Amino acid sequence: MKAWLKFSPRIVNKSIISEAIKKYDIDFNILRANITPRGGKMLVEISGPDEGKGIKFIEEAGIEVQPAMRVVKKDRDKCVDCGACLSLCPVNAICMEDDWEVKIDDQKCIGCSFCVNSCPTKAIMLFE
Repeated sequence: MKAWLKFSPRIVNKSIISEAIKKYDIDFNILRANITPRGGKMLVEISGPDEGKGIKFIEEAGIEVQPAMRVVKKDRDKCVDCGACLSLCPVNAICMEDDWEVKIDDQKCIGCSFCVNSCPTKAIMLFE
């Protein structure tokens, strides 16, 4: 599951995530993070046998969990496969195949929308 975790200033210094990892045998893959003493957000992939219990533990500890449902799609009619979006993807969800066609991997996409803003033909759109 991909999710945004939102931290308030009162819980930033607590070891909630490491407790959840130990207690529920879950894995956290941090895809993006911006956390300061004033709070912040982190985009993670959470997996493991007790994923649901781990997420519930995190929420009860005061971390807001929002499933990451945003994904980008390419309009094939508008796309000219220029590749302007390739270097801006922080997780390499966009690549150019041997046939010179730009491809987007929905499983890797984190919905950051950097590619949407870079597309000169407006062929890439963000969906919730």
